[in-house]
Amino acid sequence: MIEYIIIALLQGIFEWLPISSSGQTMIISTNLFGISPENAFSLAIWLHLGTMFAVLLKFRGDFYGIIKSLIPRGTRVEKIDIKKRNWLIFATIGTGVTALPLYFIFKIVFLDVFSAKQGDITTLFISGLLILTGIIIIKTRNVYGDAKIVNASKAKIQKDSTLSGLIQGFSILPGVSRSGVTVSAILLEKYEQKDALRLSFLMSVPVVIASIIVDILFGEGSIFGTLNLVTIIITTLVSFLMGYLTIELLLRIAKKINFGYFCVLYGVIAYLIIIPFIIIP
Repeated sequence: MIEYIIIALLQGIFEWLPISSSGQTMIISTNLFGISPENAFSLAIWLHLGTMFAVLLKFRGDFYGIIKSLIPRGTRVEKIDIKKRNWLIFATIGTGVTALPLYFIFKIVFLDVFSAKQGDITTLFISGLLILTGIIIIKTRNVYGDAKIVNASKAKIQKDSTLSGLIQGFSILPGVSRSGVTVSAILLEKYEQKDALRLSFLMSVPVVIASIIVDILFGEGSIFGTLNLVTIIITTLVSFLMGYLTIELLLRIAKKINFGYFCVLYGVIAYLIIIPFIIIP
């Protein structure tokens, strides 16, 4: 129980930093606690449920407006809420297009094929994606736009949200920071930074729910088959509480510090440490 609570606490912290919370929790789960990569992958997906509730609470005003926009005529709906609703719809569809195939490729091909020294191979895979994420963040850090979603046309929202969703789908792979790549994608579409960050976190909610459902239905290493219900509830609650308590502070830190360099450095160090152990029998 204690090891899962520690991982849940870390999820509540890592989620708000562009360093791939799923990648970090998988590395810690496999290398520090000896959890199999299959179960660690499923656990990383499930722990996002707790931080998803933190996002819902933090941005409750946005989601309340979006829900109102789904209700038939009779309630007053703001223009911005309709645009956010449309953004989430197209972004979620785009995410599914890339995330579903990548989920099965990673679970069936990667985790099944690399059975020897699997923890080390998994860590190298995650570290490689962290390096790629870091480069993306570094390159887009100073990209600024002045476009606001409230002023965006219907066609622009459909195009930009679909593209952002397609890119978000790659974050199903541990090591690809969901917030890092989606914020970068939205910034490249010339939206202002405030809108980019808000839209990125709004996009995460339907995708977290969908990814958990997919993992329950198709995940051979789903935590529902390895953990009891009490542990699942407690870890979800812990990640929610830690996530909600740290979200404001860590988002401020993420704005001031370029974590792209951290991702690159982290990945390079991992390669330098692990590769000799794989080469030398």
